[in-house]
Amino acid sequence: MNPKTKKRGLGQYFTKEKIWLKDNIKTFILNSGCKIAYDPFAGSGDLLRAMEEIGFKETKGLDIDEDLGWEYCDSLLNIPSTPNAIIITNPPYLSNYSARRRHIFDKVEKYFKSSGYGNLYLLALAKMLEAQEYIVAIVPETFINSSFPKGRLVSINILEENPFDETETPVCVLCFDGTMKSTHEVKVYKNEHFKSTLGALEAKRLHPRNDLYFRFNTPNGKIGLRAVDTTDPRRRISFMKREDLNYDMSGIKISSRVITVIDGDVEDGKLSIFLETCNHILECYREDTDDILLSPFKGNMKNGVRRRRLDYETCRAILEKASRQLEMNR
Repeated sequence: MNPKTKKRGLGQYFTKEKIWLKDNIKTFILNSGCKIAYDPFAGSGDLLRAMEEIGFKETKGLDIDEDLGWEYCDSLLNIPSTPNAIIITNPPYLSNYSARRRHIFDKVEKYFKSSGYGNLYLLALAKMLEAQEYIVAIVPETFINSSFPKGRLVSINILEENPFDETETPVCVLCFDGTMKSTHEVKVYKNEHFKSTLGALEAKRLHPRNDLYFRFNTPNGKIGLRAVDTTDPRRRISFMKREDLNYDMSGIKISSRVITVIDGDVEDGKLSIFLETCNHILECYREDTDDILLSPFKGNMKNGVRRRRLDYETCRAILEKASRQLEMNR
């Protein structure tokens, strides 16, 4: 197995620079009082070397890949507890879906079946939280919208600059300690700048009532949706007339998530104002939440801002809200 294939198969993506080590993260690490930097998914060792540079005299690395020279350990099954240690790690990222698509599911099936998690990094987080109090982990940004327990979180730091060589997976840095807390105590940063608390953001999340008719992925519908930001900042997620998509409608499938057409009870004469209202609600939502609640999408726009995808639950909530606003204005 060549090195690149091996890394993809193991879900390994090694950090290339210390751009992940923001000041607030460094402060959290030093304030933990721990004397040992501990990486149970040590990989190329970049994170442990970074810890040596900030003053750690002792480091400990484990890895499942014996070719990397660390003490062998399958940390997705068990992480040995280490007194006076803080975990600093970049665990493997591999979803159930990706494993099947790459035809390597048989190699990782035991992890998915035993844990019930849909991605290996979530299992890794669970094992870390069992082993240690203090944890710093670089994980996919999709964590924010996951149902994974967040009670021990201290902070989330979204990184728009890519810390990896071989993947564009959008990531964030999580800091955990040993105390349970409200999500209103969890600080959320973007590129080191404090934005909000997780609880305050969650309070702004849009939820549909599912009491109005809107059907997604319907080629003959009236409402077109570009659900993902392009690399051009002027062509972001937007609602438009079906014909303005300039898209082959035969490409609309039940599984479409990037470009779609939606059917709904919108009068032809009011379609334009309805679409304008939808776009206004969307832009206000993006601004109000600093784009944090929209799903991250691989790569950034040309202005360096992370691309986002509008999930269909939030989309339905926007459609319903626009319908109600227009009804109130009649």
